[in-house]
Amino acid sequence: MLHAEVRKGGDSLLFVATHTHQAAKCPLLTPEGKKMIKMLFSDENVRKSGLKIVGAYMSCPKDKSTDHKGFFIIDADSALTVSKFFGQMAVDVRPVVPFSEVAKTM
Repeated sequence: MLHAEVRKGGDSLLFVATHTHQAAKCPLLTPEGKKMIKMLFSDENVRKSGLKIVGAYMSCPKDKSTDHKGFFIIDADSALTVSKFFGQMAVDVRPVVPFSEVAKTM
């Protein structure tokens, strides 16, 4: 799911991309899956995509019995840029702001 937002003038935004897959279908269980993940997150591929990965957190391989979740904090010009980076991997992309910015409005 894509929650689109684009900032004018080429400014970047922060997004959280969330990916979920079944533990039994984790790409890290196969050589092909490991190769795909290494290629996707290679410095060269990230650089070509025009985004910056600020942080990435995964529940696998710690969580062996349920769905694995990946949370990726990404600096990009649009949600579409983030979605295109992940290609065929299903991700939910949402624009986010630091909580400190939200707190200022309280």
